[in-house]
Amino acid sequence: MFPANLGSTATYTLFISGGQATSGNVSIPGIGFTQDFTVTPGEITSVQMPSNVAVNTSNVIENKGIRVTSNDEITIYGLNRQQFTTDAFLALPEDILGQEYLSLGYRRGLVTAGLEYLAIVGTRDGTVVTITPKVSAGVRPAGVSYDITLNAGQTYQLKSTGALTGSVITATAPIAVFGGNVCANIPPNTQFCDHLVEQLFPEDAWGTNFLTVPLKTRRGDTFIVLAGEDGTTVNVTGRDPQTINRGEFTEFILGEVSSINATKPVLVAQYSNGSNFDGALADPFMLLIPPSEQYEGQYTVATPASGFRRNFINIISSNTGIGSLTLNGDPIDNSLFVPIEGTTFSGAQVDISLGTFNLNGNEPFGVFVYGFDDDDSYGYPGGTTLAPIARASSLNVTPDDSPVIEGETFCVLATVLDSLNQPLPGIRVDLNVTGANQSFSFGNTNADGQVTLCYTAGNIGADQVTVSASTLSESFTVEVKERPIPTTLILSPDTLMVKAGQEICVSAQLLDQNGNPMANSDLEFNVEGANEFADNLPTNENGIARFCYVPANVGTDQVS
Repeated sequence: MFPANLGSTATYTLFISGGQATSGNVSIPGIGFTQDFTVTPGEITSVQMPSNVAVNTSNVIENKGIRVTSNDEITIYGLNRQQFTTDAFLALPEDILGQEYLSLGYRRGLVTAGLEYLAIVGTRDGTVVTITPKVSAGVRPAGVSYDITLNAGQTYQLKSTGALTGSVITATAPIAVFGGNVCANIPPNTQFCDHLVEQLFPEDAWGTNFLTVPLKTRRGDTFIVLAGEDGTTVNVTGRDPQTINRGEFTEFILGEVSSINATKPVLVAQYSNGSNFDGALADPFMLLIPPSEQYEGQYTVATPASGFRRNFINIISSNTGIGSLTLNGDPIDNSLFVPIEGTTFSGAQVDISLGTFNLNGNEPFGVFVYGFDDDDSYGYPGGTTLAPIARASSLNVTPDDSPVIEGETFCVLATVLDSLNQPLPGIRVDLNVTGANQSFSFGNTNADGQVTLCYTAGNIGADQVTVSASTLSESFTVEVKERPIPTTLILSPDTLMVKAGQEICVSAQLLDQNGNPMANSDLEFNVEGANEFADNLPTNENGIARFCYVPANVGTDQVS
């Protein structure tokens, strides 16, 4: 859905991309709109919405939900474009929507029409939504819960002159929730106002570890950290810890690359300040900061087609992953990255032109796209796995039980469960190896909450292996042993004398270069002379294979 912008000439556009060629459809059944689309990998497809898609009412149920379907996975960004008051949002797929949300926007400032809003889209018929406003909103009093019923595709918006941030929204089925402001002044007494919009993350996708990079050309950005549980302590680089309760938030300004950590799951937003804050070519916008546990390994993002002279991508990467990052196939200049104090991550600000951009890396990284023009701006997160990491309660790691030999692959099976021991799909699990071998890999859990991760143990020695998911981790040591080389073969006895027709048995022991028995090695036995036999036999745990045969002829046999 598109909450209405300030003024009547706004345009509403969906930008669609995908990793493979596909096709789909955009429809708004409530207003009779439908349009097919196709996607080419590495390119952006834009679909213009009709002007009457905007939701401008408050406390009214309408039929303006937008439904997008496709044959394959796609990424969607929504652009709410009005000269001097623009913003964009990352659209979230239906399968990761939740039933519990706290609203996040920004309160009214100098502009009377700058109302904070929360907005909801139903995905299932007969969904009962319970809303508890943080402040009074028209006829809805503060702190008093009320119910509305939404069918699939129906929308509802609530506006307030106060700060709705922290309002509680629950539903009997998954819903999409948006937050923002019609035209916000940030900080509240600073010109000029600009539209704010983001599709909010459900509470089970919140996290505890966040990394931030300043918006380029600015002298500081406003941040809000919203708590989901009582007694949440928020730690920010260079600031004193602050403890807040559920539905409360802390607001501050940062001008350097920083880390934000919380003792319990939180939702974090970064806001561009008004142009009068520092005299920059800019204005307010709002973008959500995904927790680092939700980073992905590749993104396709786009700027608006026109109207913004300065466009940028902020990137956050682990220090070990910087060298693998590419932008449209070209390496990203490592000198752009600034270390984030107290972490193993760094952040960069990258200038871009108007267009479409593909980013790839060997390790998960964060991407944020934004741009500025005269008293105008937009910004959105480039993507996120948005898995239910806040529900992750246990991580079970099962390593390979066979000895690890140099040059071989070592694997672990990781299982992520919630507090009811139910599997959690879509959780990113990292495998980090230090020591004799250096390796990093990651994957996402399947429907059974499991993922297998491996690395090649090319060097002899001890490896420290850490498997982590959300705030959970398990570490252990892997001893990589020298690959055994068959060096000594002992055949016994040396000589035997038997009668024809009597069974003869000989044993062979295989030892490696260190004198250790070599198990499970095939030995080829050959008999030549008066009798001829041949056989292949495996060695046992002592490196021994026993070969027997019955000679039929009198004479001398040579056993090898």
